Amino acid sequence: MSELSQMVLDYYKNKEYDINKIVNEIDKLKIDVVKDYLDNSPDESLYVIKRSGNLEQYSRDKIARSIKNAADSNGQYLNRSDVEILMEDVSNHMKDLNRKVFKTSEIKEFVKQSLKDEGYGKIYDSYVSYIQV
Repeated sequence: MSELSQMVLDYYKNKEYDINKIVNEIDKLKIDVVKDYLDNSPDESLYVIKRSGNLEQYSRDKIARSIKNAADSNGQYLNRSDVEILMEDVSNHMKDLNRKVFKTSEIKEFVKQSLKDEGYGKIYDSYVSYIQV
């Protein structure tokens, strides 16, 4: 066990947290540390913390592709401007939080909200099914 891990473990033991609370706190800790690091960095890129815990640069194209795939799987057609409007909505949700790092689950929620807000109910249903795979 690393020295840092031991310090974190000791901290949580002293707080008498149960295992679920520790897991939630560690998830938040990772985001907080990466966020603080990036906020003090000249790097203007956005990043995503994947479910695996890996960090990767945010890809607008991946999100657009997932929206198009959800639409295609439902026999719906989205033209380029439709996708761009949805992507702008997602970007606005991200900007509202004033952060450089997001969990994958947060971005998925932004996409779902944008689909609802723009009136794409059928594509919303397909997207929900698509992201659960």
